[in-house]
Amino acid sequence: MPIDDYCEKPAVTILGNETVRTAAQRMKLGGLGSLVVVADGRPTGIVTDRDLVIETLCNRLDPGSVRVDEIASHPLVTIEQQRTVGDAIRLIRHHAVRRLPVVDEKGDLVGIVSADDLLSMAATQLSGLNAAIRAQRPSGDLEGRQSPC
Repeated sequence: MPIDDYCEKPAVTILGNETVRTAAQRMKLGGLGSLVVVADGRPTGIVTDRDLVIETLCNRLDPGSVRVDEIASHPLVTIEQQRTVGDAIRLIRHHAVRRLPVVDEKGDLVGIVSADDLLSMAATQLSGLNAAIRAQRPSGDLEGRQSPC
């Protein structure tokens, strides 16, 4: 399964020279927890709602004058759109990140996938598997009771 089938498209972006206030407003309006920082259509970083709070408030920065590039996470971990869900899970675990921007073969941003997205997808698939197994049980086999035959 290519990760491209499961990523959120398009990813919501922001330019690195935009302000932290602009980022916060865009996140609020979109109900988002992150924005991908881009330059020329390519992802260069990511800024999360947590970054906004921790970096801006704790350091007493002016959100109207601080640029997103100053608080965004760099370097950015991305995944190519033809890679698999398993590859995405390995990257998330190895790099201890929660979100992966998805890029095409040229490095242009295609979408974004999060650990939460992958967990939800896995839960849905496991639920389907559970339903298939239950459907195959003989009618007398109820919830773990052994059939007498």
